[in-house]
Amino acid sequence: MLKNKRIYISQTVLYAVLAILLLLAFVPIILMVTVSLKSTYQLNTDFWGLPRPVFWSNYSVALSGIYVNMLNSFLYVVVAVLLLILLAAMGGYVFAVLDFPGKTVLFMVLLSMMMIPAVLTLTPRYVMISDMGLKNNPLALILPWITGGQVMAIVLCRTFIEQSPRAVFESARLDGASEFRIFLSFAAPLSKPILTTVAIMNLISFYNDYLWPLMVIGDAKRQVATVAIESFMADSGNDGMGQSVAGFVLITLPLLILFTFTSRIYMEGLTSGALKA
Repeated sequence: MLKNKRIYISQTVLYAVLAILLLLAFVPIILMVTVSLKSTYQLNTDFWGLPRPVFWSNYSVALSGIYVNMLNSFLYVVVAVLLLILLAAMGGYVFAVLDFPGKTVLFMVLLSMMMIPAVLTLTPRYVMISDMGLKNNPLALILPWITGGQVMAIVLCRTFIEQSPRAVFESARLDGASEFRIFLSFAAPLSKPILTTVAIMNLISFYNDYLWPLMVIGDAKRQVATVAIESFMADSGNDGMGQSVAGFVLITLPLLILFTFTSRIYMEGLTSGALKA
C-alpha cells in the first residue's frame, strides 16, 4: 500500500513538472500571438495585457506584404524536397543493394563530407552560382539545397534499405525486372517511413534558411519569406510592431501545422531506422 502511494506521488510530481515545462514551451508562442493582435498604442501602454480590442487587421496588412514571398518559399522548398528524396532514395538503393568496384571507398568519402561545416562551403557555392549566372534565379536556392541535403539523406536511406528483405529484390531480378523497376516497385515503397522523415527534416531546414537566400536572391519579388519579413519589419517601423509580429506568426504557422500532423510519422521513421540499424 505504501509502495503504491509512493508511486502515485512520484507520478503526480512528474506530470506536474512536465505540465509546467509544456506551459513554458508555449509561452513564446502565446506571447507572439498576443502581440500580433495589438495596436501600437496597446503595446506601449499595456504590453502584457490581452488585446482589447483585437486588431485582426494586422494579419491582413502582413499577408498583403509577404504573401508573394510565402508562395515563393512553398514552391522552392517543395521542388527541392521532392528532387532531394528522389535522388537520395536512388543513391541509398545503389549503396545498399548493388555491388560495384570502390563502393566502400566512395561511401566513406560520402561520410567524410558530413565533417565539413556548412559555413565553409558558402563562399565556393556563391562563386559557383555567380559563375553559372544563376543569381536572382530560383535555381540558386533549389540546387544547393538539394546537394547540401544529399549526404545525410543518402546515409539514412542506405541504412534503411540495407535492412529490407533481399529476397524481394532477388525474386524481382529472377522475373526479369530491371534495377530501376525494382527500385520504383519495391525499394521506394518499402522506404516510405525514412523518406517521409528525410522530407520533413529538409523541408523545415530549407524553409528556415535565411543566410543563403539573402546572398543569392536580390529581387524582392523572388525572395523567400524568411528574408522578406525583415524588409517588411523595416518598412513597418516602430509604429507597426503588431503587423511585423503578425508576419512572423504567418511564416511560423505552416511549420507548426506541418509538425503537428507529421510528428508521429517523423518519429516512426527515425525509430524504425534506429531499430533496423
